[in-house]
Amino acid sequence: MVCGYEDKQARVPDGDTVTVVCFVIGFSFMFSQKSVASLVSADGQLSCTDEQFNAYNRHMLQAGEMTISRQPDSGTLLQQRKMIDAFEKLALPKDKTIIAAAHVETAKVYATACAKEKCTMDEMAKPEQACLTEHWNDCPYLAMQFREKRYCFLKPARE
Repeated sequence: MVCGYEDKQARVPDGDTVTVVCFVIGFSFMFSQKSVASLVSADGQLSCTDEQFNAYNRHMLQAGEMTISRQPDSGTLLQQRKMIDAFEKLALPKDKTIIAAAHVETAKVYATACAKEKCTMDEMAKPEQACLTEHWNDCPYLAMQFREKRYCFLKPARE
């Protein structure tokens, strides 16, 4: 004994113990993560996937003077589906660039058709401002139509 401490050898776990510990840690991490559900409109034209948002990123400077990021935590998955289904039901002119926001609780969509192919900053702000004027909050940007292709800004809610 040195200075009141008993001299013990460090014990190194065997390979099986390490494997079991790693398995338990991995298993608990995997099940602690919430799954991300799919968020696709009924006709399949609007999907809120990373791929579709990345496609928007390639065109965003051509589409408008303001760039829009993914809208995190915008309601539940059911509320998000109602919003994209409401957007899908709009009779939008195919040859126009459209920017839309929606109210989470009511799924009411506010959309602006831009005068030119590239939306101005004011045109891009109109849908969100209209929603906020009526509801005061919970008005994420929902989607954009550019060159007849639709892009979703919502990040799918975790179930």
